[in-house]
Amino acid sequence: MGQYHKVYNIDKQEYINPHGLNNGLKLLEQVGHDLSTSTALFLLLANSNGRGGGDVRDHDLVGAWAGDKVVVQGDYATELDKGFVSDREIEGYKDISNDVFNMLRSTMEGI
Repeated sequence: MGQYHKVYNIDKQEYINPHGLNNGLKLLEQVGHDLSTSTALFLLLANSNGRGGGDVRDHDLVGAWAGDKVVVQGDYATELDKGFVSDREIEGYKDISNDVFNMLRSTMEGI
């Protein structure tokens, strides 16, 4: 059995459940393809999209997490980990996985 990871935005109190993107929950199941959690995270963190060639189609979520504190945390995390977020802290976070999946589909069209 492996460790299952989710992505948490501490500042906005949002999270991405990889299953909502049709990804597995293990770390390496979330990288290396167009609709991956890592692609979503890269787009969410983009600080200056839309100013040059190679940028993605405009979407409200592209850059929405730029400058925010974000943690990729597995279910084996402990208080000794640098970015640890407790279950109690993330209890009220909003799951934005469906919106992120739609962003990925929209921005990847035609690529």
